[in-house]
Amino acid sequence: MNKSSLIVTFSHLCRCPLLRRDSSGFVAFAICVLLSVGTLHSATAQDDAAKPAPAYPLAVAVSGDDLYTVDLDLPGVWKTSDVTALFAEGTKLLRKPMNRPRCVAMHPTKGILVGDTATREIYWIESEGAAPKPLTNGYLGVVMALAVSPDGKTIYAGDAEKRATFKLPVEGGKPELVARVNARGLAFDSDAKLWAVTPDAAAVKRIDVSSGEVEDIVTGRPFQFPNGLCWAGDHGYVTDGYGKCIWKFTPDGKTEKWHEGEPLVGPVGIAITDQSIFVADPKQKEIYEFDRETKTPKTRLTTEGK
Repeated sequence: MNKSSLIVTFSHLCRCPLLRRDSSGFVAFAICVLLSVGTLHSATAQDDAAKPAPAYPLAVAVSGDDLYTVDLDLPGVWKTSDVTALFAEGTKLLRKPMNRPRCVAMHPTKGILVGDTATREIYWIESEGAAPKPLTNGYLGVVMALAVSPDGKTIYAGDAEKRATFKLPVEGGKPELVARVNARGLAFDSDAKLWAVTPDAAAVKRIDVSSGEVEDIVTGRPFQFPNGLCWAGDHGYVTDGYGKCIWKFTPDGKTEKWHEGEPLVGPVGIAITDQSIFVADPKQKEIYEFDRETKTPKTRLTTEGK
């Protein structure tokens, strides 16, 4: 209730016949009630305004029934199970940990890995509210993509500043160069080959991480603005921000649009399970879950009280 509404309501109360019989007592009582209602409403409005909400969901990782969403502008990471709540809150302070989180992957033992471009770092966040643990001592530049090896021992990172893909032990350490691949999305297949989507002439590359050999798979730039990549058995998927779509590609380099248009406006991050494909769309402030058989989407980034 705003000030104008309080004045109008008070005026009506003052004209009430019951109030005129004993104006002093009733008027004082009415003033107290109205002021209390106004104060309560104001406090509630302030609480609602202060309550965080998804601002720019950029990347997503999945573990069982749980989704972990990187929010670039919150900044921080949301966890979604039945509802969405903050898992790790970053900071608005420049060059401080988790100021500009950009990518996420599941840690092989506990928690999540997050690439933060503000501090040139990969963090391990073990549990909800835990302090982010730096793993590279700021060696990397702009980490755009993360993947963990099938054996759970090695982290792979795409560095946009160095235009290359690096690796480091999962417990942390100095990163080593794997290949000169400017990865914006990374995923392993069942043969432990690392797939990468890039903004370069060869849009999708396959990396043999043991030898460093790189193969160009998708060429000719069929994607307008590729962002994320995931692998699914014998094929992969790529999000296309400008194309407002999800592409499917095969190891022989063939591509086709798997889904185009609504509800997608600017898809970026992507993750996959046996039944679903999850896509982060920052322009919609939403995570969409697509059924892999029917392609039917549903929203997942529903916060408490949203």
